[in-house]
Amino acid sequence: MTPTEINNYRDQIVAAVERQELTRAIGKLSSLAAQLPDAALRDKLDQVKTSYDLMLHYLSQGILDPARDQVLNHIVRQLLQLTDQCVIAMQEKDSPEVFYARRRELQAVPLSDLVSLYRTECGKLSLLQGVDEASSNRQVQLQVMKSREQCETRIFNKVWSSFPTTQADAEVIGQFIADDTLPEPARCLMVMALLLGLTKFYDENKLVALIDAYTSSSSSEVQLRAIIGTLLALNTHRRRAELSRTLASHIAVMTEASTWRADVAMVMYRLIGTRNTDRVTQRVTQEIMPDIMKASPGLMRKMMRPGTEIDPDELEGNPEWQEMLENSGVAAKMEQFSQLQQEGSDVFISTFSRLKTFPFFHTLSNWFMPFHSDHSVVQEAFDESDHLLRDMVVRAPFLCNSDRYSFCLTLRSMPAGQRELIRTQTQQQMADLDEMQAERVVQQRNLNRDTIATRCVQDLYRFFKLFSRRREFLAVMDTAMDFTGLPYLSAYTDSAETLQVVAEFYLTNEFDNEAVHYFSLLLKAQESTDPVVLQKLGFAHERLGNTHEALKQYQRYELVRDDDLWTLRHIASCYRTLHKPDKALEYYERIDRLKPGLVSTTLNMGHTLLEQGRTDEALQCYFKADLMDERRHRAWRPIAWCSFVLGNDERSLDYYNRIIQADKPTMTDYVNRGHVHLCTGNLAQAVSDYRHAVQLGDADATRETILTDLPQLQRRGVSEQDVRLAIDAAFIQIEK
Repeated sequence: MTPTEINNYRDQIVAAVERQELTRAIGKLSSLAAQLPDAALRDKLDQVKTSYDLMLHYLSQGILDPARDQVLNHIVRQLLQLTDQCVIAMQEKDSPEVFYARRRELQAVPLSDLVSLYRTECGKLSLLQGVDEASSNRQVQLQVMKSREQCETRIFNKVWSSFPTTQADAEVIGQFIADDTLPEPARCLMVMALLLGLTKFYDENKLVALIDAYTSSSSSEVQLRAIIGTLLALNTHRRRAELSRTLASHIAVMTEASTWRADVAMVMYRLIGTRNTDRVTQRVTQEIMPDIMKASPGLMRKMMRPGTEIDPDELEGNPEWQEMLENSGVAAKMEQFSQLQQEGSDVFISTFSRLKTFPFFHTLSNWFMPFHSDHSVVQEAFDESDHLLRDMVVRAPFLCNSDRYSFCLTLRSMPAGQRELIRTQTQQQMADLDEMQAERVVQQRNLNRDTIATRCVQDLYRFFKLFSRRREFLAVMDTAMDFTGLPYLSAYTDSAETLQVVAEFYLTNEFDNEAVHYFSLLLKAQESTDPVVLQKLGFAHERLGNTHEALKQYQRYELVRDDDLWTLRHIASCYRTLHKPDKALEYYERIDRLKPGLVSTTLNMGHTLLEQGRTDEALQCYFKADLMDERRHRAWRPIAWCSFVLGNDERSLDYYNRIIQADKPTMTDYVNRGHVHLCTGNLAQAVSDYRHAVQLGDADATRETILTDLPQLQRRGVSEQDVRLAIDAAFIQIEK
């Protein structure tokens, strides 16, 4: 069987189990197991089949078994695990996938032996680093570092590719993670190996070890990776986790930690935030950075005297230059970029994605390695004179671990001249970092945990998006990231506080379907509903085009507060969308009574009256709005159109002339002025205006716009034939 056929067969068995058609599932699994030489798997399957047959026999005899549900759950878990084992057994001999390659490489090597060797290498390095600087040998230290890193990689590969994890290995893993004498990066790698293994196959011992890591370790780095892994694993394997008899007790211990509630909310937010990464990347690469780069060369020329170079210190201190930056729009774009960084957005993925081709990233475990100065890559990138540059990379607040290694690898490959240039620019940046960290010292603990979680999530995102063999793994970062209803965690993931944060994120970033989902859950979760939730739920529905539902939620809010102008405006807008201008007008009149003198209200009243066919009254509203809005003249276009509809061509033409002379005329402006000329018999000018319209739009759009107004032109006495002839006369030269 091909890998695709094997996986399809597996899916059929899993589907049969989920439909509780266990006899069919056992039959299909027996057919799969029959193709394997491993008699042990067939024996286990026979035991499962015997247990299920006995259960059915007792049931048919009317014998009541109080433990039946537990036995059934055990049978289901065994069936699913045996299915995974059969899938692995059929592919591990020949499959080129990295999972099977690592199994073949390390299957005969006990995990305990790998850990013992690693401890030995750690001891060697510790001894070497304890020698005084004059006697130390940098090359020997580097060699031992690399040997230790190779051990870390082998442990990582052994853990993630083992299936199922034995109880003995689970104990070794637990002891490794809890041992604070071992390097923290290695313990973090162990946690990530558990998660990576769970993205291939569900393994309860791995999941238990992942959960226990949160309470067994005192390291924030380890704890937060454990929560990230737990949430992703439970979200991926909800059904199978629900069948477990042991997970609940381990999770209960996890949730007793004083940091748990804040940590789980923060991690959920960071994971959900990855949904916005593609949008942020597009905004940075297509909007912010191109505008900065486009403006910068010309701006620099204006700021510098001929034959001189720009001093960055002078640039910062010169008010005139700062004003140039602001007027050019560069300052605003830089502020937007900085704001995205402050919000935790992943703004550098597009930049560093190009730096993931180094051989370093061919090693799978390196994608998850926390950045630390004792890594050989860091040691080789910086010499003794580079301590400032190294400190800047270590402390850079917005780079994840993976990107820091990319930066080091890039520096290592740079010519000496470029390295020197970067070194000279580091001192000021380090001063800026010191200032930033001083400002945040009060919130340092929380900041550190948030920063750790953010970096770890970004490392994961890069792996699942950029690793050359990423398609061999379940794309956990492409899921909806809906953590509501997680087994054993719903009391935390479904709390009103957590739902509020998630719902706000989705609403702010215009994921309106998700916002509707979470605000709806929030309404159910709250004993006393916060009425603002109704507003926001209505707004999400309105943006989705669910106008009836939006109106319903706005009116529910109106029952609580009937003087909220924002809500009243949106109710009126909904009524206009639903073609109920009379109801819309009622609300605009209420808004006008609550806050008289708003130009927008007066304009909308005019629009609504126009929709009702009350053109004279609409025109009076537009005149009033124009008097109130002397600078922007938003009423000119509706005044011009109403005047045309009412037959006052002189006034209509006057306003269209003003628009075209003083404003940025649109295709529609020229079309409408052409209509006025057509109705007054000025055919040459009408044709000229239609031709200008085509130049601003396109022929098809202009033709459609003119013909849409045909009924109005006919009411003014213009025949359809004259209209079509005018169109052809305007388009004849263009279409040639």
